[in-house]
Amino acid sequence: MAVLRRLTPTDVELEIVVSPEEFARAREAALRTAASRFRWPGFRTGHVPRAIVEKQLGSETLDARAVEDVLPAAYERALAEHQLEPMDRPQFDVDAPYGAQHGVRARARVSVRPEVTLREYKGIPVRRPPVGVTEEDVERSLEALRRQAAVLEPVEEGEVAEGDYVTLDYEGRIEGRVVEGAHAVNHTTEVRPDRLLPGLAEGLYGQRVGETRVVDVTLPQEYPVHDVAGKTVQFTITVHEIKRLVLPEANDEFARSVSDRQTLAELRDDLRARLEAAAAARARRDMQRQVIETLLASHPDVPLPGVLVEREIDNLIADADEHAHSGHDVPGEPQPAGARQAEREAARAEAERRVRITLLLEAIARREGLEATSTDIEAEIALLARSSRRSPKAVLEALRATTGLRPLVNVVRRSKALEFLVEQAQVTDASVTVAAQSA
Repeated sequence: MAVLRRLTPTDVELEIVVSPEEFARAREAALRTAASRFRWPGFRTGHVPRAIVEKQLGSETLDARAVEDVLPAAYERALAEHQLEPMDRPQFDVDAPYGAQHGVRARARVSVRPEVTLREYKGIPVRRPPVGVTEEDVERSLEALRRQAAVLEPVEEGEVAEGDYVTLDYEGRIEGRVVEGAHAVNHTTEVRPDRLLPGLAEGLYGQRVGETRVVDVTLPQEYPVHDVAGKTVQFTITVHEIKRLVLPEANDEFARSVSDRQTLAELRDDLRARLEAAAAARARRDMQRQVIETLLASHPDVPLPGVLVEREIDNLIADADEHAHSGHDVPGEPQPAGARQAEREAARAEAERRVRITLLLEAIARREGLEATSTDIEAEIALLARSSRRSPKAVLEALRATTGLRPLVNVVRRSKALEFLVEQAQVTDASVTVAAQSA
């Protein structure tokens, strides 16, 4: 029987005792294993007399190997006895002497999942935003499909208008000096006020192919070339080509070309259903967010295992690094140690928040008996397979070779706990349209 001593709410020390009889069995097993591989002149491998093997290895070596074999099993029994879930590998401290006469007495220090004291978590008040899908919403979605299927056609005799794509030469000068970065040849751009410098799009309106204009533009204060920021630049612009988006007519033929629907009416119904599904998913996520925030506010004193917080900081920094380097073949310069430590401290509050959420949801899952079924696990593996473009079998093998299925099981249980909280929430409906929600 192991003695438990709590050092902190998240760290424990287990005093483990292995009897002389159990140690003797472990030492005998260690000797058999060593003998099966032992080489000695005049004998075949595995057939060296045990007395020679024991003499050559020495009692200390065999005892040490027995400890290495017997202590992990005793540690696992101690965890099960006290219903502890370790968060990290233990640190063992073995007392001397140990051996067949004394057995083994050791202490194992380890971070464990803390006991979470749950307050009331059912009936959390939330507002549900059932998003109403209007005909205008459907029309906007249909218009987006038409723009995706549109083609660019040259404008031979017309003038530049908003939304056109123009190929042009431009050069910007201040007092006769060309501004750095303000010149190009055969540059193609969409003529929209939000895509160009303030006033430049308006200066292009009405311009024809082959025409050259001079347009005065005041550069914004945040212009990257600081010595000209806020100053007025004279742009000399020559238009070489104008192209305009020609949208397909919204009819049954268009519906068949962009979907598996046979008529425009069916396409509209499909768009409406998709908008409603997306709106419902957004509303669900918003309700989950409200539940989480209330849960955190009512449980400010959840003990946080330091090892979990540090791991979450590692995850946050890794995600930030991946995002920063996405699209680049060469990673950035290594950060100085001080900068990296500052980055870790900056991420600590968010890491602690995420760990607190994890512990609360898992505690609720245990309280409510929410478990991950084989169907749940298969669905999660299929999702991982799609996102990583691998087969479910490959994903399963990778998990078994690294973390095992336990992290995936915990993800499912947390997800079920969150859904349980939303289902048990005290819901007040609110009416929000798709357009209002996306504004």
